[in-house]
Amino acid sequence: MSLVQIGLCHGFNSSTRTVGQNQFTDNQILLEVEDVNRYGIAERKTVVVKISKALMEKGINHVWDQLKGKQVAVPVFVATWASKSGNAGHDLFLSGDGKPLNLQLKPAVAA
Repeated sequence: MSLVQIGLCHGFNSSTRTVGQNQFTDNQILLEVEDVNRYGIAERKTVVVKISKALMEKGINHVWDQLKGKQVAVPVFVATWASKSGNAGHDLFLSGDGKPLNLQLKPAVAA
């Protein structure tokens, strides 16, 4: 079973970064989500879900570009990291077959 990130899809994004003399391409899905900050106030933020090279080779980016502007449920897994300089964090990666999940919310039933 995967974790699921639910949000408004802003489609596929690709960016290039340089580390030392190496250049990397990051392929990702952008999601707009609502979160509550430490003061209890709702905020909208953009969450990045990274796409593996294997899923990119299967053309999964085209699936997500077609979902721009729609509410989606994205299967994800969390990968933690630590740097030599003492920083640490986590990244979300697209999980499973990389396709959105079909979730249906059921209204609460009164007792």
